[in-house]
Amino acid sequence: MHRRTRSALAALVVLPLLAGTVACTSGSSDAPTEAGDEPVTITIMGKPAATNTAAVELFERQVAEFEEANPNITIEASDVPWDAKTFATRLAGGNAPTLLRVPLTEPPALIERGQVADISDVAAELESFDDLNPRVMQFLERDGAVYGIPEKSYAFGLVYNRDLFEQAGLDPDSPPETWDEVREYAAQIAETTGKTGFGEITTNNSGGWHLTGYDYTHGGRIIEQDASGNWTAAFNDDDAREVLELWKAMRWEDDSLGDNVLGKQEDLVAEFTAGNVGMWVSAPPDVYPNYIAAGGDPDAFGAGPMPQGGADSTLAGATVLMVNAQATEAEKEAAVKWIDWRALRPNYDLEVAAETAEASAADGLPVGVPVAPIFSDEAYAAYRDAIDEFVNVPVDNFAPYVASLGAFEYVPEPEVASQEIYAALDPLVQAVLTDPNADIDALLADAESRVNAILAQHAS
Repeated sequence: MHRRTRSALAALVVLPLLAGTVACTSGSSDAPTEAGDEPVTITIMGKPAATNTAAVELFERQVAEFEEANPNITIEASDVPWDAKTFATRLAGGNAPTLLRVPLTEPPALIERGQVADISDVAAELESFDDLNPRVMQFLERDGAVYGIPEKSYAFGLVYNRDLFEQAGLDPDSPPETWDEVREYAAQIAETTGKTGFGEITTNNSGGWHLTGYDYTHGGRIIEQDASGNWTAAFNDDDAREVLELWKAMRWEDDSLGDNVLGKQEDLVAEFTAGNVGMWVSAPPDVYPNYIAAGGDPDAFGAGPMPQGGADSTLAGATVLMVNAQATEAEKEAAVKWIDWRALRPNYDLEVAAETAEASAADGLPVGVPVAPIFSDEAYAAYRDAIDEFVNVPVDNFAPYVASLGAFEYVPEPEVASQEIYAALDPLVQAVLTDPNADIDALLADAESRVNAILAQHAS
């Protein structure tokens, strides 16, 4: 594959694009050159939700700047997020966007079905391509082919309300580090403030997602592969049982999980923003922009390490950008140019990074949210220096989370049929949180059968 010499500007972390950050034109010689003379229109995912008006305005300005720099390319953007079932139908029917924005769980199936394009020829020309994190790229490369580019990475951590901690007599600078401590903190918050001590989500595959992440912290795995390459369920064990027993105790003995346990992540963000939830698990850098957009108090936001059950591990993933296999060569080239403009240049070109930060800060968007770096630590430090004067988030409130990123093993999501597996696990989590007499052993056995059936379908 083509290799290029890198400058000191050539590899910085990808910003969480939920914040809608954009790159301003800088007149730099590194600005993308125009594609060929052929007019081309590409449809893309990734436009911020209409409710985040500042992010939408910046996004639309960036589209206009990109089209000015590439006058033969027209961008048609959608704010419709990825949904595995919906887009499976759209891809099969030939009406999916040119550029797909998907979680890291999706590439194996998309590649296997031949629904995404090999972009190695154009990706190799990107200034930062060779510096992308191999822990992410391993899921996007096969036999020399490249099927996607990471937009951002994430790792699970604890999101918490510093104000509720103080009201409950807890130190907001010392969030819990173990699940036993989480239970203690949650009970204290619920008892002293009347709020939900620990929030949970269980629908739209989120229950299975959380069970997976919590299981990892105990050393467990959801699926495993045998010597013959066959995958089977691996969660019917003491690790997952500990997670479920903890949930059951917090829900029915401590009454610290509240009564609203059948929601999705967006519901919990709203409740957390309103100050009604003390703690919950997600990727703190991804939550923060939505929290601020909804009117959350920056100083009340806290980010801590993923609570542990003995394994020193956390679930990690990414959002990746992939090109529809039905794209023409011109569309493929245009899509990769957009990826570079939108997702990469604001992070590896320090001048553009500073301009992006300044523009985002001027529009009231969060700047400087600490993230799980997708490029090198050295490059991330250079990026932080470049944007320092525009940082408008309470960086110190993220310190416990940031410290954990280098201490934990990153464990990827299930390698096969992850979203289907999560959906199969949702009823298990929901049952434990809605029925005080739930039989955990029976529920685990039933879920194991469902997951094995899913894996058998993917093996055939």
